Amino acid sequence: MTISTAGAKVAKILVVDDEEYIVDLLSLLLEDDGHVPLRAYNGREALEMVIRDRPTLVIADVMMPVMDGEALVRAIKGDPNLAQTPVILMSALGNLRRRVGADDFVTKPFDLELVRRVIQRHLNDDGGQ
Repeated sequence: MTISTAGAKVAKILVVDDEEYIVDLLSLLLEDDGHVPLRAYNGREALEMVIRDRPTLVIADVMMPVMDGEALVRAIKGDPNLAQTPVILMSALGNLRRRVGADDFVTKPFDLELVRRVIQRHLNDDGGQ
């Protein structure tokens, strides 16, 4: 869901990582940009939130307990009701986007301005959601 306020898009963005400090850091970045961050700490929790809360965008780590980022992408993209939700994966492992079907990829450690640009690119391409 994207809400427009005075010309700016406000989006619900789900941040998923088992490293709490990364979730906190990205959530602060999103809040600074006027968005509403949602927080999850593993893929299964994230999938439940995607189904329930319908975020505009998901940013997820690849390596997580319970359900990893690759499985999360497959679950989201495999569900016709969720498949249009953009997913940005993050990892220090290198670019896995093509292999797992993510919409974008950010290599860890990441630059916050790069993350901001990647997020904005997907919010601008949200098809009016």
